[in-house]
Amino acid sequence: MELKKIANLIHEKKFKEAKTELIELEKTKVKSIDNRPNLEKKYENIYFTLSQVCTQLNELKNSKKYLISHLQIRPNDSEALFNLANLNLKTHEIENVEQIYKKILKIDKNNLPANVNLAFFYEGTGKIDKAKKFYKIANELEPSNLNFHYNLMRLSSDYSNNNTIVFIKKLIEEKKILDKDKFLANFILSKNSEKKKEYLNEIKFLNLAHSLFLKNNVNKKSNKYWLDIVPSFYKKLTIKGSTKNILKKIEPIFIIGLPRSGSTITELVLSTSKTSKSILGESSFINQALLSTYGDKFFNKEQQDNFEIDVGILEEKIISNLQNFNIFATDQNIIIDKSLENFFYIDLIINIFPNAKFIITERNIGENIIGIYKKILLDIPWAHSISEIVKYIKNYKTIMDIYVKKYSEKFFIIKLIDLQNSNKKKISNLFEFCNLDFNDKYFEFQKQNQFINNASNIQIRNKLSKNDGNKYNKYMYLLKSYEKDYPWIKND
Repeated sequence: MELKKIANLIHEKKFKEAKTELIELEKTKVKSIDNRPNLEKKYENIYFTLSQVCTQLNELKNSKKYLISHLQIRPNDSEALFNLANLNLKTHEIENVEQIYKKILKIDKNNLPANVNLAFFYEGTGKIDKAKKFYKIANELEPSNLNFHYNLMRLSSDYSNNNTIVFIKKLIEEKKILDKDKFLANFILSKNSEKKKEYLNEIKFLNLAHSLFLKNNVNKKSNKYWLDIVPSFYKKLTIKGSTKNILKKIEPIFIIGLPRSGSTITELVLSTSKTSKSILGESSFINQALLSTYGDKFFNKEQQDNFEIDVGILEEKIISNLQNFNIFATDQNIIIDKSLENFFYIDLIINIFPNAKFIITERNIGENIIGIYKKILLDIPWAHSISEIVKYIKNYKTIMDIYVKKYSEKFFIIKLIDLQNSNKKKISNLFEFCNLDFNDKYFEFQKQNQFINNASNIQIRNKLSKNDGNKYNKYMYLLKSYEKDYPWIKND
């Protein structure tokens, strides 16, 4: 009966209550570690379910702890091993990730998720040949899955050969592609046209890829959040309560800006400093804390006139989120976070982290728009039409103008061109601003065993190229119709 009650709580998304019930059940059914292998069959997944519930609550350390307990009972449970590897990736504890995926493949060499995620892991750590090997295995297991063709195309400039293109066109003609994957077929055709320097066809297929992604894949609620709700946050924010100054010892460095503006390179350059620090990547720990605490209010039209935030409650949630990365409030710690959306929350961040600093990454705005549009940024709902990209950037510029004036001493601007041209003075000033020891071998970040999970992970593994001002000239006609209403497109 108790298991049915717990299943109902999970179905109703009452995860805190489900966790409490599961812990009580564990106390009565699991007397000791020695007794775990002798559990009744119906109770042997208690720890696995606890792990899933903790993941829903974003208690990732607890989730991993319960998975490890579950694996003491069922050491060859591929799903549990898979979840453990994925959690380690998410919390940047990558030491055992490869080993765990390989263990799954020893149990079943045709386990598709394990092959795919091992390829993904190798790609993120720069082991491109190994990544290609396992994407090819995945492709052999599911030849019609366009995700694998797409990933192989990203990793191999020579992958989209005539046979591949004929195969994809045949899938389109025979209507054998799921709606959610139709954008990929057209994106692959777009990249093939670019490779052949057929630029009009490239844009034709690219436009179609984005329109299909918007139709079949974009979460419209999320899109509204980023384009309409959160941009007014800075005007409607009311801070109530007070923090306990628990996070005052932490010196966070927030890299903010637009996608495709040099943020990943900036983070990696700073990572070469010998100064002790924690690199969080695109953790979104601020946004996650806000949405998990106030999400219902943000999406309630009647409450959108005033965003009233209790910073004491939010501080507690942030402390919990940071613990997922083994960062504790009592530690004196420099953290570097690259969640670009944090520019929306600067007042809040400074209230909770009095020592916060912000790095703004910038590039030519026209190039930036084209750079975003020419990628398929799967996790960014507003990045699939030029009009929505322009709208997002307009909001960004408005908000940043206000905050840079308000907190000028807390901002440092680094331009992509300074990184591309290795402007040593500017880069040295960047390290100094961050209170990090300067490393004059700052472009040797490729030698670090660091997992990178974003659209730049392939590009930054190669030697950084000098700025080529003509790279996007052939695409600038796409922005002409916006220049009258947004003159900054041409002038920035």
